[in-house]
Amino acid sequence: MKPFCLLPLLVLLGSFCSLETANILCLVTTAKHSNPGWSRPLFDALLAKGHTLLVVSTAPNPEPKKQVDGFLYHHLRNDYDVMKKYFLLEKPREYMDMATLNQLVVWNEVLVGSCRSVLFSDTLSSKMPELTARLCSEFDLIITDVTQGIECLMDFVNGWRSKPVLGLSAGKLTPGLLSLLQAENTINAARIPHYISPFPQKMGFWNRLHNHIMYYTEPLIRLMATRLVLSNITKMENIFPTLQLVLLNTHPTLDYVQNLPPGVIEVAGLHIKSKPSPLPKYIRQFTEMFIDGIVYINMPYIQYMNGQGLEAMDTMISDNPSCGFIWNVEQLDQLPAEKPNLLALHVDQSLQQDILAMQYVKGFLNHGDSFSLQEAIHNAVPVVVLPLKLEEFNNAQRVKERNLGVVLQANELNQKSLSAALKRILNEVHFASALYQAQLKFRTRPISPLELAVWHAEQLIAEPQFFKNFAQTEALAQNFFVANSLDVLAAPFLVLLAAVVALGNFVFVLFTGRSKDQLSNEEVPKKRKKSKKCSKNSSPMNTTLNLDVTDITEDLNEELLEGEEQLPRGEEKLLEEKKVD
Repeated sequence: MKPFCLLPLLVLLGSFCSLETANILCLVTTAKHSNPGWSRPLFDALLAKGHTLLVVSTAPNPEPKKQVDGFLYHHLRNDYDVMKKYFLLEKPREYMDMATLNQLVVWNEVLVGSCRSVLFSDTLSSKMPELTARLCSEFDLIITDVTQGIECLMDFVNGWRSKPVLGLSAGKLTPGLLSLLQAENTINAARIPHYISPFPQKMGFWNRLHNHIMYYTEPLIRLMATRLVLSNITKMENIFPTLQLVLLNTHPTLDYVQNLPPGVIEVAGLHIKSKPSPLPKYIRQFTEMFIDGIVYINMPYIQYMNGQGLEAMDTMISDNPSCGFIWNVEQLDQLPAEKPNLLALHVDQSLQQDILAMQYVKGFLNHGDSFSLQEAIHNAVPVVVLPLKLEEFNNAQRVKERNLGVVLQANELNQKSLSAALKRILNEVHFASALYQAQLKFRTRPISPLELAVWHAEQLIAEPQFFKNFAQTEALAQNFFVANSLDVLAAPFLVLLAAVVALGNFVFVLFTGRSKDQLSNEEVPKKRKKSKKCSKNSSPMNTTLNLDVTDITEDLNEELLEGEEQLPRGEEKLLEEKKVD
């Protein structure tokens, strides 16, 4: 019996021994405004599972403080800043608003600017020999951040087409992302607002018209501008890699409820820590001093808001002395004035999650990026959103529709409006109720987003062909008319058009008693018959009587009812003889 007692132990040991570690390449080249550090938890989880990782990333300070076995990191610079290039004016210092269609052009320019910043940086030039040697290794899986729909460094990876490629996207589902996945486009422009538009979920006619223009204009911009510029930087077939699977940073509590292709897996909250870390003592002591709780502020560029941003913040803090304010001043040019209820800090992403997880936090002021809003929903903290660029306007509209907070526009910001918005989220009960429901849906999942991401990554390593049938290349080969069934709809449309024309003609005849053709024929004046000239030897005729009789005959013929015959030629001759007599 003793050998049987060891059977469970042997099975357990065998299961551990059967696990094979993989060599994984991780490429992250997105700019800072796209938060390239959000993928770090996935890399850490794969490293903890025993896999070997080579990470080439533009994330700020992602390198571990101490050497970790199986982890090799190369940091690249991406200094592209879309805010400073298009939305911020230094002299005079102000925020520049931009129309939605213009922002669509900016969105596609981000691809070019970000890629150029990475490929032409001094950091990449100095590390090129070492990187080239590293990237020639055999990899079992390639993970790439395709938030903007491209991958700039894939050109340096030899033989990547024979390896499974897993895409990470920090944004929403886009047609460009679906084309990389070779999946059917399930985005309906009549129901799904464009991912950088401020349109409501229930769009009217003009919103739907504008929405269709944006969806149909974007591929033209990519074809006629973006691809032409990128073709001069790197090879086109490498910059738009074919993906087997995409991990998407969306969830129905904040994003749309829509049909997702089987190759798209939602992992919103991937970056959120399962358990917050203890806060430093001085922060805890500060939070315990205020009976109305804490308001956390993370609003970079607030100093550009019509010259009133900093004054509005100062007024808001002064008007609420029983509230404590923790202000992330990392990107401010000058520190705010000291106040007894204000704590100014340089806060990174990890510390922000720890602050929002405190039970004392009653409000969160931000610009509406997806990561901050997901953290607010995860901790049921109402928000004041001031959107400034691109997808932030779409996120702000979803916040407004679902009562997750209050939305302010840049042209509405002043000393009174910011304080009024804060009072609303602190005092109105319906925000807390809506956030409780959103938190419950966001947290209640069969499996955590991080575990789901790790499972799919390891499944893709073990069975590279497992997700092969998820792609639909035949759908991509269809032209616009076939893909949208316009050729099929043309036949019934023509039949319906013919039926409408026939019905219109029937109604016209029914009410007028004559068809349109008969009416047009009757309206044409008939030419008068010329009288025959008499010969010189004939007797003189009464010319006046001849003309009168001819006119009478023609008038009689014109006044005959429809279906009756005209006067026979014999009667006409009799009339002429009577005329002569």
